[in-house]
Amino acid sequence: MKSLIVSTVFLLGLLGLIYTVNYLYYRFSPVRSFPSVTTLSARALLGMFISGVGYFGTLFCLVSFDSELGLNHSVSLQIYLCIGVFLLLIAAIVGIFRYDKGVWLRRNPNHSRLFLPSWNEGSKNMGVSISRVDDINYGRGVSFSWFDGRFITAGRHSVAFEYYEYKFMAHRSIRKIIYKKEMSFNFKAGAVYVIKIIPERQTFQITQDTTVNFGL
Repeated sequence: MKSLIVSTVFLLGLLGLIYTVNYLYYRFSPVRSFPSVTTLSARALLGMFISGVGYFGTLFCLVSFDSELGLNHSVSLQIYLCIGVFLLLIAAIVGIFRYDKGVWLRRNPNHSRLFLPSWNEGSKNMGVSISRVDDINYGRGVSFSWFDGRFITAGRHSVAFEYYEYKFMAHRSIRKIIYKKEMSFNFKAGAVYVIKIIPERQTFQITQDTTVNFGL
């Protein structure tokens, strides 16, 4: 009975921690969403795969060699080594994203930027995502996912927006699409656009924002 109570308290505490971290993230963080792998090039995806294989391979080697050679490294040293390898993996992923972004920007000097809203409502995270651009899944090639939105090549595009909710504390965390809408719009080079939700009409509004810096 005591163990059941302890387990229940631990689970409730863990859920409370997750809820608090998520709330503070959406309440105070200036960044609401991170770059997605969906618009990475094939070369960048290969780099991500190699980095993942290298990470797990290195962990396996550290454990295997320590056991076979009888080095008897302390637990604290093994933890530090694992943390060091994990930080190298994070650095590799960040480097791949930044490199692929640089390649995309050089290939598409005339582009604009779209900011996609996201916010928190209790146990649900709400937001807008892009599923297609010009019938290309996720807009790979003609757009690039970055912090809080997308870079997109200048010109007229047909963009499929999705308004979704994500119950991050549910047993099965599945993104639910509330509605989607495909819109044609002429994006100007160097312009910043904010995507607004209009739930009563189940559509979106694309508004140019001249107050936002076009910073890369």
